[in-house]
Amino acid sequence: MTHDSVAIRTTTPSDVDAIHEFLRPFAGKQLILPRTTRELLVLVQHGFVAEDRGVIVGFVAVEIYSRKMAEVQSLAVGAQYQGRGIGRRLVRHCVQRVREQGILELMAITVSDKLFQDCGFDYSLPNQKRALFWHIQAEDD
Repeated sequence: MTHDSVAIRTTTPSDVDAIHEFLRPFAGKQLILPRTTRELLVLVQHGFVAEDRGVIVGFVAVEIYSRKMAEVQSLAVGAQYQGRGIGRRLVRHCVQRVREQGILELMAITVSDKLFQDCGFDYSLPNQKRALFWHIQAEDD
């Protein structure tokens, strides 16, 4: 199978259950954050699936925070489809969506730095603007 058999389309609310099942193993391996059905209903507003003969083999969404900032969320590609450019295609759809929405910045928090760098992401914005994080841990019971 080549990636030519894989089509990318926008998501709809009717995709939520199938996306939830597709993402479950990725969340189980802590490659992405686990998502509730309610969270996925929000994400599918600006989401994309990669499908091979009607079967979901990839997913990504853009979460829009404001006119200034959006974030790539839940990028996942099935193991047997990795290395075929599907992740890059999904990310390009996110970039295009953000442009269409007039958003100024798109960020990605990822374990796949190289993929995002290959797509044009960088560690800092012009003028060396960087994101800093504080990790909030749950208190021990």
